[in-house]
Amino acid sequence: MMLLALTLLLMLAVPAVAQETPNTWYAERIISGDTPPIVEHLWSKGPKFRAETVIGGHPILTLVDGERYITIDRLSNTGVSIQRSPAAIREDAERSRPFGNEGSILPGAGGEKVSTERVGGRQCDLYRLTNSEGRQEVCVSQDQARLPLQLRVWRRKSGKEAVTRYLDWVSGIEIPDDFFEPDSAVKLEQVSHEDYVRRAGEEQIGPAPPLFRGLLHGTK
Repeated sequence: MMLLALTLLLMLAVPAVAQETPNTWYAERIISGDTPPIVEHLWSKGPKFRAETVIGGHPILTLVDGERYITIDRLSNTGVSIQRSPAAIREDAERSRPFGNEGSILPGAGGEKVSTERVGGRQCDLYRLTNSEGRQEVCVSQDQARLPLQLRVWRRKSGKEAVTRYLDWVSGIEIPDDFFEPDSAVKLEQVSHEDYVRRAGEEQIGPAPPLFRGLLHGTK
C-alpha cells in the first residue's frame, strides 16, 4: 500500500509533457481598389501553405509544400506544378508562417512607423514605405504576432491602388497534412523553375499567374 502511494506521489510530481501546438494559421482577406474585388482564404501549417482565391468566378487553389508550387483551376480540375527556387525554399525556415508577413517585410525594406490607427476595432501600428515604384502601407497588430490588418499599395507607373483587408485571423487549429496536397484526380503539368522563368514572358503557364510570387521565386 505504501509502495502504491509512493508511486502515485512520484507520478504527480513529474510535470506532464506538453503537447506541441502545431504552428498553424488561417486568415480571410478581401482585396479591393482599382481592380475587381478578390476574396481569399489562407491556411498554413509550418511552411505548408494553401490558398483558395476566387477570380472572375473561377476558384483558384494554390498549394505550396517543399519543392513544389501548385496552381489548380478547380472548375476544370487541371493545373501546374512548378519547382520552387532554392531561395524560396530557404526562406521557409526564416519565418513563422508563409503568408501575412508584411509587418516584418515592410519595416525591413526601410518602411517607417508613421502613426497608430484603429482597424476593425483593433489598435495597430501603421508603417509606410515610399520609393520609385510607389507607396506601401501596412497596419500591424501591436501584440507579439504582429498580424497585418490592412495593407495599401499604390503603384506609381499605373496610378492604381489595391487595399487588402484581413477580416479574420485564427491560430493553433488542427490541420491534416493532406489538406496541403492536390487531389489525385487533378491533371498537373510538371514544370521546372528554370523552364517556368523562360516561358512565363511568352505564355501563360497553368490556369493563373502565381498569386504568391514570393513563395515561388523568393522575396530577396
